[in-house]
Amino acid sequence: MSRTLRIRRRLLAAGAAFPALALAQGAAPFPSKPIKIVVGFAPGGATDTAARLIADHMTRVSGQSVIVENRPGAGGIVAATAVAKAPADGYTVLLNTSYFAVSAQGLFRTLPYDPNKDFAFITPILSGQVLLSVHRSVPATNLKEFADYARRTPKLAVGSWGPGSQGHLMVEAINKHFGLQITHVAYKGEGPMAQDLLGGQISAGCGTFFSMAGAIKAGNLRAIAVTSGSCGQRHPLMPELPTFAEQGLNDSAVTLSGWIGLATTAGTPKPVITKLNEWIRGALVRPDIRPKLEVYGMEIVSLSPEEFDASVRAEVPLWVKMINEVGVNLD
Repeated sequence: MSRTLRIRRRLLAAGAAFPALALAQGAAPFPSKPIKIVVGFAPGGATDTAARLIADHMTRVSGQSVIVENRPGAGGIVAATAVAKAPADGYTVLLNTSYFAVSAQGLFRTLPYDPNKDFAFITPILSGQVLLSVHRSVPATNLKEFADYARRTPKLAVGSWGPGSQGHLMVEAINKHFGLQITHVAYKGEGPMAQDLLGGQISAGCGTFFSMAGAIKAGNLRAIAVTSGSCGQRHPLMPELPTFAEQGLNDSAVTLSGWIGLATTAGTPKPVITKLNEWIRGALVRPDIRPKLEVYGMEIVSLSPEEFDASVRAEVPLWVKMINEVGVNLD
């Protein structure tokens, strides 16, 4: 081979390699621009607080601004839709309750996204228990007494933070178990429901420890029962309160646990998801963050992306089966 031919081949090889080399050098490391956390609920409450605490931590460790955008509506479905349609690059993250990915599959025939295909799950952060509480005027101290009161009280109303919520499903499970016809009242959040319960406009309500604990301690509300924790336990901050299961109601509506967690758009590169997971889990162990989440009376949890994805897929059929059994449909 002549020297001229060898030189020509080397130049051609170098020219072929140049575009790939330029592309690799031009690829910006993650993150190279601000990250957005989309929250499925209005400011205030556990989801919004958790998002802002995590965003502050991620801003410190990532070197980029992490902003929180509240997009309330349809129990978190509006926010989930926005993230499902975002670019698959990790710059748009969803912080939401399990409703958008799990129970919504049993409540609606169609959704504006595919919960099983459109998201890459990052990690859960909180798992919560739900209380059934009554106004102080209601003569009931346990679940049986509450059912007896419901039988002799026509048009008894029990509120929750929204249609299709676990609180709503709890009401229908109580109706089915005891043969009752309690009316469920869906509010736009726990705040309005708790206000009406304190004012006596409704006799009972289903809500979180955070929304009801103060009124319970003050004697204005009385806790009747609590859903089981992740291991079937009582609420750690109210150990004297028996679970529904301990009082004879073992329906999945009161034994399954909901969660708050983070996801991003399906197709996001795995190294990006891993990095997001590490940052978020790092926030949960910080001594300046953990107590601010524990005040909500929820269990702090975290998983790897693979573990979280497997957990979500395993619980979907359990929730769908339970929703079908209690007969709730929002279409």
